[in-house]
Amino acid sequence: MARDLGISASYLNLVERNQRPLTTQLILKLAETYDLDLRELRGDRETRRIAELTEILVDPVFGKMPPSSAIADVVNGYPDIAAALASVYGAYRKAHASGVPDFAASDDRQPVPPDERFPVEEVRDYFHARNNYIASLDEQAEALHGELAEKDDLFAALRDYLREQHQIRVTILPIHAMPDAQRRFDRHNRRLFLSEMLPVPSRIFQTAVQVALLSYGAEIDRLVSAASLSGEDANRLFRIGLANHFAGALMMPYERFLEAAIATRYDIDVLASRFGASVEQVAHRLTTLQRTERRGVPFFLLRLDNAGNISKRFSAGGFAFARFGGTCPRWRVHDAFGTPGETIVQLVELPDGTRYLTVSRTVETMRGRYPLNARKLAISLGCEISYASQLVYAEGLDLAGAEAATPIGVTCRVCERTNCAARAFPPMTRPLTIDASRKGFSAFEFG
Repeated sequence: MARDLGISASYLNLVERNQRPLTTQLILKLAETYDLDLRELRGDRETRRIAELTEILVDPVFGKMPPSSAIADVVNGYPDIAAALASVYGAYRKAHASGVPDFAASDDRQPVPPDERFPVEEVRDYFHARNNYIASLDEQAEALHGELAEKDDLFAALRDYLREQHQIRVTILPIHAMPDAQRRFDRHNRRLFLSEMLPVPSRIFQTAVQVALLSYGAEIDRLVSAASLSGEDANRLFRIGLANHFAGALMMPYERFLEAAIATRYDIDVLASRFGASVEQVAHRLTTLQRTERRGVPFFLLRLDNAGNISKRFSAGGFAFARFGGTCPRWRVHDAFGTPGETIVQLVELPDGTRYLTVSRTVETMRGRYPLNARKLAISLGCEISYASQLVYAEGLDLAGAEAATPIGVTCRVCERTNCAARAFPPMTRPLTIDASRKGFSAFEFG
């Protein structure tokens, strides 16, 4: 490696041990020699891991909170130890949450299963570590899209593909025949059943998921085996995640979709119309445009319900999501429920000074029979401020103004912003200040 970079082995050794600086010239040489994207050297993954480890270490179970510099040193110098600590804490949280009172079980019922967040987080971490891009499946989906005969009617093309390649018929069933499912595959009778309540983009997506499982099952199995996740629950969730990734890539093939995204300046509604996809499908696909030789804007995506429960989070852009808590109430993704269907654009700033442009709006799940209505969710798509000028949503915004961004935190229990009227919980990193003679804007004051 030293020979490739044109430096001595001893100097490289000092750089690796943080005893010599990583100069600009050396960074450029690294990028040229090893085909690196310089954005990978910005430390986005380390920033996420530092935020995660900070959130973990504020738990009173660890006693005194170590200084932030020590946490950064562990993450940067000993990433395996940081990952192991996160894994152990996740297992601790899972075990702690699995305590079941006696009344939860009876003679004919099993105890309530333990909390399932740990397998979900394990799968999310896998995608995060790869910038939400799975190269082999994405490329195979793009190739299949090019081979399909009826690209203007992708649903018809996929139905024909399943019939010709796997002798499987796709049937739309009325809701009374399939009241509690969107998709059901009958392997014995070679039938794929879809609910009539699914909108067209969802019918295409669910059919594409079945194509992934049948035609590309060997590649999915290989990826699952190589990932070496902790258990069968995680493997099953991962297999579904990979099939979903394939389906999105098939509906919105990489090169064509990226070209359209750049040309429209990442206008979500235009892209949804052009590719016959839903707003949420487009937003999710935008987080995956991280092919090494041609990358899009690195977006993150969050989805939550009106109670603040997070059901989806993906990040190719280094945003520090709270892993064990909710989101900041000052982030206007929550306001989307008050203005359904409208787009809310907001500049936000984290405590470390990093700014992001976020685009939030509501989406709906599949409708059911009356009186069951569609469930409203809110999504927020965002990117670091240096990429904001590429987005149509930045038009008219003062991206550099000191007062333009809303100060937010990752989650209240690690946020140290003082006198915040939206604070729901005191920071666990600071001692409380309790003074009956004074009342500030925040419910909690601290030293």
